[in-house]
Amino acid sequence: LGEKHAAEPDDAELVSLSKRLVENAVLKAVQQYLEETQNKTRQTDGSPVKTEAAAGDCKNETDNDN
Repeated sequence: LGEKHAAEPDDAELVSLSKRLVENAVLKAVQQYLEETQNKTRQTDGSPVKTEAAAGDCKNETDNDN
């Protein structure tokens, strides 16, 4: 019962796959958030200056996290 089958991934591979899945999910969520934020900014005020400023603010927040 305790034998591993050749087709089963080992723990290290599972951890690696899990990390990649989480990273991809986080990246998609951040991209969606940024798109929605920029879309809301455009809807509330059509001014291109405000839109560019909002995009710059989002970029700065992302840069500060690193």
